[in-house]
Amino acid sequence: MTPLRPPRFLPALAAAYAVTFALACMTQAPDRLLLSAVIAPPLIWISHTDLTRQEIPDGATAIIAVAGAVFQWHLHGLTLSLLVTLVTAAALTTLLWWLGGWYFRHRGDEALGIGDAKLIGAGTLCLGAGQVWAMIFVAATGGIVAVLLARRRGGMQQGEAQRSLAFGPFLAYAIFIFVTFPLPGPTAP
Repeated sequence: MTPLRPPRFLPALAAAYAVTFALACMTQAPDRLLLSAVIAPPLIWISHTDLTRQEIPDGATAIIAVAGAVFQWHLHGLTLSLLVTLVTAAALTTLLWWLGGWYFRHRGDEALGIGDAKLIGAGTLCLGAGQVWAMIFVAATGGIVAVLLARRRGGMQQGEAQRSLAFGPFLAYAIFIFVTFPLPGPTAP
């Protein structure tokens, strides 16, 4: 599968984020909308870069991580909830980074890259520890559907998905969805 072209997909990415944000403007709290507005450009940057170069820019991930940490501090203050979110984000990033490296050393294929692991950690900071599993589930489901559709259209052969599917755009949009429309629970204001 060849990398996707920026002129074709950048406007579609921006439109998807804009529509999601517009829908959120009708129902969400101003602090949540502010976080959404701050992280949307780096999420689009991540998606675009991962689709075109199969890499996730550290600068974009850092912006999302800092914005998420500040948002969690805003929600919870200096409490145990903030500490749990910070530790969960660090632990997930470390664990997934290590598992991705282990898989690469043993199989020679990259399944989950370092950039994906860092993005999951940054997403955890935005969403809180309780919503990270929903984010991963939605992103993985989107990736699976994309692979199945590509195979059905004949654009991807068996085994090619492991080498060519960019997972970052699915993670990025899942983060944005759950920031703008949080699941009910302790991390939602």
